Amino acid sequence: MRIDEFTKPVKDTTPYDVPSDVHFHMLNDDSFYRQHYLPCMEKIRSERNEDIMQGHLMPMIDKCLNHYCIKYDIPKNPNELMTAGEKSELASKVMDFERNPKEKLDAPTPVDRIT
Repeated sequence: MRIDEFTKPVKDTTPYDVPSDVHFHMLNDDSFYRQHYLPCMEKIRSERNEDIMQGHLMPMIDKCLNHYCIKYDIPKNPNELMTAGEKSELASKVMDFERNPKEKLDAPTPVDRIT
């Protein structure tokens, strides 16, 4: 018998879309929204330079990942939860949502659900 027959490989993937879930958490967690998200958006609204906006936005995203991992007891380091590409995708999603807040951010519902 070989040693690899005793151990099964562990899949270390999350079964959901992390950037979308973190964005939902940003907007719907009262304490995070009031303490971090809203003040950051007020600073960003007063700026026109994209580099300064990213300077405010990325630390807020890092704080959100830390808050998200602590609140939902996720056994990953916040730095390992999302890649740099996913963080930039989340930053663009936040900016798009703030520029066009028409769409409602509700939990996704199945298409085949009868209402």
